[in-house]
Amino acid sequence: MSAKAPRVSTLNPDVLTVVHCYSGDRQQVIDLLDVYEHHDTEVVIISPVDSPVHNIRHHDTRVAGEVAYIGQKSWDRQHAQLELLLEYPCKWYLLNDSDSFILTPKLPAYLFADENIVYSNQVHDFRVDDPRWGPTFHAPLPPIAMQPPYFLSRKALEKIVKASKGLEACPVCPFIDWWWVPACYAAGVKHAPYQFCASCETVTPNGIAVMSQCISERGAEAIHAIKRKEIKELMLHLHRRRNEANGTPKTYPHVKSHY
Repeated sequence: MSAKAPRVSTLNPDVLTVVHCYSGDRQQVIDLLDVYEHHDTEVVIISPVDSPVHNIRHHDTRVAGEVAYIGQKSWDRQHAQLELLLEYPCKWYLLNDSDSFILTPKLPAYLFADENIVYSNQVHDFRVDDPRWGPTFHAPLPPIAMQPPYFLSRKALEKIVKASKGLEACPVCPFIDWWWVPACYAAGVKHAPYQFCASCETVTPNGIAVMSQCISERGAEAIHAIKRKEIKELMLHLHRRRNEANGTPKTYPHVKSHY
């Protein structure tokens, strides 16, 4: 299947929304689909050739690379999938894993101000605080990981795809979160955290409480990792309630809250 022309969006013009996933994530993608669709852009579901996800409503589904959670296969798949996404005639890309999304239907204006930057849920690498590794463990790269969702321009993506082919997986940090860091530096592309974001597990009661607090008190909008429909609905409810309390109500045309 080849790339189809993007649907014209007045809410987020020239943006392509992408969901990276595996076959085991299919129900999770369906459960979170409304928060990908609420940006009013074309949505592309991309998965490995040997763990494909197809038939998600009317959305384009593509495959590239081999299934692997970590290691060289996963790094090679990341490059292959990003290279494939350049087939789509758009100017901006919102790249989600199947457990990440942005709560606001209209993407914040600051994301479009610089075409040479990748925004992510940028987090501190705990290894630099561990005496077994130390603060210079990642040197000359910064001691961070870049977690989803990601937002970048076509120009930045083209540079990253060109510079990162054959990038060798880090034997200690072989995750995609760490692929982005050397890929950006190899390409000469800047990186930055979203202005309002949060990344933590939401499986345990403590994790749910932390994420809830990030949204209710700090206004987090770009979030990771949400794996259950009811937790997604809770976070949407908290985000909506915060906006209403601040006098800035927002509409969610595709989402119905149960709260």
